[in-house]
Amino acid sequence: MTNFVGQSPQGSQGSVQKRHDALNQRPDEPEKDSYEWHLVRCQNPALFYLIEVGESMREIRDRGLYQAEYPNWADFCRDKLNISVRQADRRIQCAGIASELLEADCAHLPFKESQCRPLLRLEKGFLRIYAWELACGLTSVGKTPTGNDVLRAVLLLELWRSPINEAKRSYFDFRKLLYGSRISIRLAEAIFASSRFQNWVKNDASTIELRLLRTLVEDLVHRLNSITVSEEPGFTPTASHTKT
Repeated sequence: MTNFVGQSPQGSQGSVQKRHDALNQRPDEPEKDSYEWHLVRCQNPALFYLIEVGESMREIRDRGLYQAEYPNWADFCRDKLNISVRQADRRIQCAGIASELLEADCAHLPFKESQCRPLLRLEKGFLRIYAWELACGLTSVGKTPTGNDVLRAVLLLELWRSPINEAKRSYFDFRKLLYGSRISIRLAEAIFASSRFQNWVKNDASTIELRLLRTLVEDLVHRLNSITVSEEPGFTPTASHTKT
């Protein structure tokens, strides 16, 4: 099971506060990892994290725990959860996507199925993570993307897919990463140029904080300078170019 210590759903201040209030009202839990323990999560999705609900539903389905009361998964979903099998399976899939983003150390995490559903259009792994990060980059600073924001990022990403063959896959993946980095850098430039940030630098910043920021900038510059793109088709990067 996923460890959620230190993790919290990200979103606007108001939505996060409401979420925390609900989480503080969780019902008393039965013995951990029992059928009843998982059932509490499945029947009270508003009181638990999306990943917790999805993992419990997966456990009940894959381990056949529903057989304690029902002969099949469909009857359990309909009578115990008041949802269809399709809805239950989609909730499990969305929780899996949220887990992918958690494992990828994304700065923000989805806390609604609507934020994850558009990512189901993409294959598991890099594309989903990149689409989520792109959606976060297209959203106002400090806010978590809505389902429509994620869909917009997914559609944009689909336009960047290779229209020819798998041989160009690495080219398109590389280009997507550069586009995404450019968005992030533009946001950083806007913050750097703001009067609020400059006032902080002038009046409140410590030597350690400024040194850390300078180190991060120098590291980014070094990494970008290590990527040499030649216009010659036969060019092969040297070891210094591929160093991480």
